[in-house]
Amino acid sequence: MNATGSYQFELLEGRNHEANMLAERAQMRLDGFTDLLKRHGFPEQGRALEVGTAQGIRARLMAEHFPNTHITAIDRSDELIANISSYANLSFQHADLYALPFPDEHFDFVYARLVFMHLTNPIKAIASLRRVLKPGGRLLIEDADRDCMFFEPAPASFSKFWEKVQQGQRRLGGDPNVGRKLAPYLKESGFSNITTEVQPILGGGPEIEFLVRTLMPSLNIYLDPKDRSDGHTAINDLYTLSQNPNASFYHFWFVVSGGKV
Repeated sequence: MNATGSYQFELLEGRNHEANMLAERAQMRLDGFTDLLKRHGFPEQGRALEVGTAQGIRARLMAEHFPNTHITAIDRSDELIANISSYANLSFQHADLYALPFPDEHFDFVYARLVFMHLTNPIKAIASLRRVLKPGGRLLIEDADRDCMFFEPAPASFSKFWEKVQQGQRRLGGDPNVGRKLAPYLKESGFSNITTEVQPILGGGPEIEFLVRTLMPSLNIYLDPKDRSDGHTAINDLYTLSQNPNASFYHFWFVVSGGKV
């Protein structure tokens, strides 16, 4: 969420389409979201911060299910958070993760989803979030590890495409394998009572088709222009796979929280 990193919405071409795809992807796995927050210590009253809220889909759920908690939802894109309908206990604002405009020890809970894989300096980001947490407050991070995504039977074109996607993300300053590193990062940053969940996500043809439609074309931007035709081939091959009634999709999702001493 600073001027560098591997996802800069405001610099993308076709931002309206990408915003629509972001909103669709954000609908995934909403059914268990409230229970997840409760497991990781979300406060029944107090103040919570969501970082990288985009269109605020999860922030609105927080506000709806925890009416005595005030939610502040931030994003570095004014375009994404413009004209979002709000609740009385929910506010949106433009802010930079590395220079948060909040006092020390202001929030009881901080939440970030699919933010850290795009950050150039995750330790600095955690320090910034730790600053605004109250003693005893918790930081909850959800993120992915691109090495933990599998298709079966995988098209021959996929492994080359996926390797180049990860190389491109690293080149832009992100970390496609951040999921496995979140717990060590929190330990290094002085958090305690660390809780980790590794959640399996399973599916078949419809789930593969959803990824092909909403995610894979966005990742093709990580490829060098000379390699993008290979990316289109891999995406088309995944679409063909999605029509196979025996196709399977597996992914492992990382959920890590820690308390501020």
